Amino acid sequence: MHPSVARPAGILPPHSGAGDPVDRDEAARRWGTPFPTDYRDFVSAHGGGSINRSLCIGLPLEVAQGPDGPLGFEELTACGYELLDLDPGDAPALRGISWAVDCSADQAFWDTADPDPDRWTTLVLTRLGGWVEYDCGMADFLVGFLTGEISPQPMGLFSPDRPVFLNWREERRRTEAGIDPWPHL
Repeated sequence: MHPSVARPAGILPPHSGAGDPVDRDEAARRWGTPFPTDYRDFVSAHGGGSINRSLCIGLPLEVAQGPDGPLGFEELTACGYELLDLDPGDAPALRGISWAVDCSADQAFWDTADPDPDRWTTLVLTRLGGWVEYDCGMADFLVGFLTGEISPQPMGLFSPDRPVFLNWREERRRTEAGIDPWPHL
């Protein structure tokens, strides 16, 4: 496991059955690049899902359809283009792949300018269309956000108090069983 993933796992322990198998070769072929090791390890342990039903972490390949499935990078990245009123042909203007979105429409992207995915930094596209850059990868960004170690506060209306991560399958299972998936909120 990537060393950076141990910290989010300590703050957001994965529940039983969490984690999503992602075909890394297919994802790299689809996106034209492999993904960072910390992200791959996070998804292996946690999968796609959300923190406190407010910060959704996506998957590079579609694994389920419908409103109860996880967000995919394609959908997340397209939302970024729409927010900036860009056409997908304007790729250099976006310079990244979106891996998460919060409940206020702020989005986390990787700055994919470096050919080594393990050196990608995190960019937050605010709902107002501005960029804020953080000199860290996905796992360190999550930890910094949840612990207050990074500034400015990266995601608008999301409060990291008492964070819980639920994989999309577990959230769906609880909902279908009539159980509130988020009783602590």
